[in-house]
Parts: sequence; structure tokens; C-alpha cells
Amino acid sequence: MILLICAMTFFYGLGRLALIGPDEPRYAEVAREMFESSDYVSTRLCGCLWFEKPALLYWVASVSYRVLGVNELAARIPSAASACLMVLILYYAVAALVSRRMGMIVAAVAATSGIIIGYGRVAAPDMLLTAAMTCAVLAGFAAVTGDANRRTARWALCGAALGLGALAKGLVAIVLVPVIIGAFMLFQRRLGALRLAGLAALSGCCVLVCALWYLPVTLRHRWLFVDEFLIKHHFNRYTSDQFHHPQPFYFFLVVAILGTLPWAPFMIPALGRIRRLKPLESRIESLLMLAWLWAGVPLLFFSLSGSKLPGYILPVFPALAIVIGFEVEKYISGERSLSLRVAGWILAGVVTCLPAVLILYLRRFNIDAPFGRWIFAGLLLVCAAAALGSVILKREKLLPATTVAAVCVAVVAVVLLSLSQLNETQSLKPMSLDVYERLEPGERICFFIKKEFAPVFYDRGRVICDFEGMDVLNALREDILARALELEAGKHAIVITTSNWRRGLETDPRFDVELLSEQGDALAYRVRLRW
Repeated sequence: MILLICAMTFFYGLGRLALIGPDEPRYAEVAREMFESSDYVSTRLCGCLWFEKPALLYWVASVSYRVLGVNELAARIPSAASACLMVLILYYAVAALVSRRMGMIVAAVAATSGIIIGYGRVAAPDMLLTAAMTCAVLAGFAAVTGDANRRTARWALCGAALGLGALAKGLVAIVLVPVIIGAFMLFQRRLGALRLAGLAALSGCCVLVCALWYLPVTLRHRWLFVDEFLIKHHFNRYTSDQFHHPQPFYFFLVVAILGTLPWAPFMIPALGRIRRLKPLESRIESLLMLAWLWAGVPLLFFSLSGSKLPGYILPVFPALAIVIGFEVEKYISGERSLSLRVAGWILAGVVTCLPAVLILYLRRFNIDAPFGRWIFAGLLLVCAAAALGSVILKREKLLPATTVAAVCVAVVAVVLLSLSQLNETQSLKPMSLDVYERLEPGERICFFIKKEFAPVFYDRGRVICDFEGMDVLNALREDILARALELEAGKHAIVITTSNWRRGLETDPRFDVELLSEQGDALAYRVRLRW
């Protein structure tokens, strides 16, 4: 059942949407260049060294490319597989600690939470980090609370998972997980659970796994790697807004609530239960205490950061799935507290709104699919009726099952009805493929007042990069473009811009221009320097 839910929410139609946004095409292209060069140490974007993220995503994507070919499905498989693995880890851990039913509920909540579905379907390292941190935290919990005879092995597993987290997205796992587990040990009064043998196993396994990439890349690139990766993309990113992602202090609190939709209503009784937790009395209470620490430490840590993006706190959502799953289990068991009844009614209301949300979504993107639209709207209406009926008739077990079904139907509806049109409106894949067929030998691509990343992947990395500090060249003035053509491109290149700026290119006396391709407002010119 869990694998079926994951197949619907993470894997269904995974390769049908073109790579979109700034990150997906770049990560997919770095993996492609690594795969084709067989250099699994140096990470490169368009041929230039690019140390923004560690190598684990690119390694897994390279294996995927070898099996499935270089395409969108292969680029996204690492995230989808990591999301599925994270859900399975939650199931087996909670089933072993509490019960199989509780494990199933927690896994279902995680697999159908909005933000986990979103990041489980994109080519990015966030879900790999989340899966690794989930394994590390739960292995540490088992080491602290479980059988002393198996404690060292569990600390070793925790350390190996920490190393994988560091290979997925840098030092964040090594910073946060020890704080989470240390705080839990302090609350549990079990500081003696980490003895010398356990500490050696934890640190040794972490160092060994980290050394798979950090050692060779540091030896090969030395200060260049340290400066770019550690200083710029760790310390500067955290302490400043160098990368232009400012948000208010409460931003991640809002993301944490919205990211758990449609299950967010069950945070109401969960918050009310915090003050009644007695973690020394039972294993389930201890697990809930761990989950709150697991959610709270990263939330506070990243709320103090100068740069904020929703994916930064993705590792807190497995913890919130445990918290919410506990409340859902109480609801199914027939507990009649006011907060649980209110949560049930609100959740039924959320499910009831899904048909309208689907219709509005299709209208927002001008998606014309009248037959399919009403079929899926009808299926969601059935789910809505079942959800409302469950709370009216007090059939508590029906509401969570109906919610899971509604989410799965909604995901399938979006994939079937909208992705082909989104390829035309949200990505420059069609233009990029057209341009690739027209590239002359040695010719490269750049951008003029339009930073678009789809050509980075679909044109096989033939994009000018690392020019005057820009990872991908986006010339903001004609003189910058002229200088780049002279110094980097052999005096001619494909330039992608928009109709707003076509006059500047066509009338500049330094350029000969030839229009090659159009897609919506985007234009692709071949631009040659006249002198």
C-alpha cells in the first residue's frame, strides 16, 4: 500500500514535465557532464567548475542516466527514489517502535504532504538530504532508547547517514542532527547512551563516507573548493543575503504549516498536546518528543539565516509527519477531544475544496481539457462527499483514507491534464531543442536580459559560463554582450532574449543578427560581431 501511494505521488508522470526553474536544469546538466566525462570528483556546469552542491545527487543521477538515458525522468529519479526511501524508513521505524498501524499512518501522511510531493518530483538535492537525515535521526533515537547490545551498530548507521547527508547538501546534516539527538538525550536524561565505542562508530562512519568525495575534491582543487563551497555557499549564504533570498523571520513557520497540507489541521491538537508530553514514561511519548525537537531545531536554525528558501527546512517534514500521524491515529481510534473533532472537520473541508482548486488551477494556466477536467473533478467530488460523510456519520477511519485517495487523484489529474501545456509555457525546452539543431560547430549560447536555464541542459551545456562572475552569462547591456562575444565565443553566438529587447539587438551597429526561433515572448538570435 505504501509503495502504491508513493508510485502515484512521486513517480507517476515524472518525466513528462520539462525541467523548469533555475535549479533543475543546472543540477541535471552538472550530472550529465559528470556522466559523460566520467570525472566523478570535479563538478562542472557548462564546462566550468561549479561547487555549489556536493556530488551525491550527481552520482545517483549518473547511474540513472546510464540506465534510463539522459532525460527528465532520469534526472528526477534520485529525488523520487529518496522520497520513497524516506517514507519507507518512517514506516519501518515507527512500526518497530509503536505499531504497524501507526507506521502506516505516518508513512501515508508523509507520502501525501504537499511539500514532500513537490520536492520528491524535482531534480534537486533536498530530498536526498531529507532521507539521509531521517535515517540518521531515527538511528540515533534507536541507539539512545533501544537495546544496549546493538547500540554501537546503530550509532554507526547514524554516522553513515550523516555522511550521506553531507554528500547530499553540505554540512547542514552534520550541524543539525547532533544538536537534535543531543537535546533529546538531555531531555531523556540518557547522556550515557553515547559512550566511547558509540562515539567512535558514529564519527568514524561519518568521516569515511564524507571522505569519498570531500577528500579527493579538496586535494585536487584546494583553496578554490574551500572558498567556493564552504565559505561562499555555506557561511556567506547563512550569514548574509548574498544570493537574494530575503524573507521575514516567521517565513519558515508559515512554510512548515502550509507544507503539511492537506494534513495541517491536525497540527491543532498536536500543539495542544506538547505540554502534556512525559517522554520518560513511554516509547511513543519519547518519539513525539524527538519529533518536536527534530522539527524545532532546523526551524530555529534557518529562521536566523540571512537567506531563506522553502527547501531549506524540508528535513523537518518527516518529523511533522510523525506528530500529525500520532493525532490521526488518535482520531481513528475514536478519541473525542474537541481539538481532534475540529481538525477532522477542517480536513474534510480541505478535501471538499479540492475539486474547485483543480478547476481554478486549469483555468489559471489556460488548460483546455473539458472531458478530463470533469472526470477528475467528479472523482474528487466523490472523495469530498466521502470525507464529509465520514465526519457527519462519525466514521473516523474513512477520513484519512479518503484524504490519501484525493491527493493521489489530484496528482494524477495535474500530470495528465496540464504537463504537456506547461512544457510550452513554463520552460524553454521546445526552443532549446530547436536551437540545438541549429548550433554551428563550436558555437555557444548566452542570454540578453533574460536568464533562462532550460538551454543549459537541453543544449548539452553549450552555454557561456563564468564570465565576469556570472555562472551563466546573462548580459544586461549591449557592451557586455559584445565583450563576451569577442572574448568567449569566437565573435558569434546564439543569444536568447525577449521581444522587449529585440530592438536593442537589431539596431546595434556592432551586431549582425538572424532570428532563429521563437517561443512565446522568447526569441533566439544568431548574433555576430561586425568588428
